[in-house]
Amino acid sequence: MYQSATAGRSPATLATGYVDDIDQVVEELADVGVEFVRYDADEHDARGITPRAGGGRIAWFQDPDGNTFAIEADA
Repeated sequence: MYQSATAGRSPATLATGYVDDIDQVVEELADVGVEFVRYDADEHDARGITPRAGGGRIAWFQDPDGNTFAIEADA
C-alpha cells in the first residue's frame, strides 16, 4: 500500500478477496464498523450481500478514501 493523489477516484473494485463463508466475514467486518455498499441496480440481503452473476455471492465496501473492495464466495 502507498499514498496516492488519485485515491478514491476509480469507479472500479480495486481488489476482491475470496472467502469460504461470506456470511461470517460480513458479520465480523460489520461488527467492527465496516459498512457495505448497496448499488441501486443490484438486490441485496439485509447485510448487503448480493447474488453474483453465474452463482455465488458478493459484498462491497469502501476504505476511508473511497476505494472499493469486495469479498466473494462461491456458495
